[in-house]
Amino acid sequence: MESLGREKCLSLLKSYQVPRHIVTHSLRVAQVGLFIGFHLKMVGEDLDSALVEAGGLLHDITKMDSVHTGKDHALTGFNLLKSLGYFRVADVVRQHIWLDHDVRDDPEITEAMLVNYADKRVKHTAIVSSSERFEDLLVRYGTTPERQKMIKELYNEIRAIESLIFSRLDIEPASLNELNALDPLERVTPYTGIGSLSLR
Repeated sequence: MESLGREKCLSLLKSYQVPRHIVTHSLRVAQVGLFIGFHLKMVGEDLDSALVEAGGLLHDITKMDSVHTGKDHALTGFNLLKSLGYFRVADVVRQHIWLDHDVRDDPEITEAMLVNYADKRVKHTAIVSSSERFEDLLVRYGTTPERQKMIKELYNEIRAIESLIFSRLDIEPASLNELNALDPLERVTPYTGIGSLSLR
């Protein structure tokens, strides 16, 4: 049951009654992850674009439940997808908040890393800088000193991820903001360009 295309992902989001605003956020995360992934593949990175897209679309599949239960939605999403037989996507979803490894010690770019980073660049449905995203996270979730410390640690990790990814590309992190010109529903392709290239 490992095969999980875009339409099946959207069907799962509907089946589990994921609210529209979370679906739109997830579409944008998938869009950003795919775009970065296509650029990385063009410079020789071995990445599974379908896995990046599925991970982006499903990373918050249990987010609304977590609001009511207080459970970690990365883990509940992992457990749900694993129970459905989608093991690789489940593992990407599990890592969308915290990666399993320290980026500074293991400089491999993975599908989980791309979804993790893309999520940290999307505030609601808009692509923003990582610093703006984390300022928002501090306001919304930094309700205790412990949570503030965790968010700051996450920010340091995402800066390391950002540095690793863009050290291999000829575009800057701020260039991703231009994807805001696309509808979140629009899929990026290897031909989607930034700046002087056409969006098609």
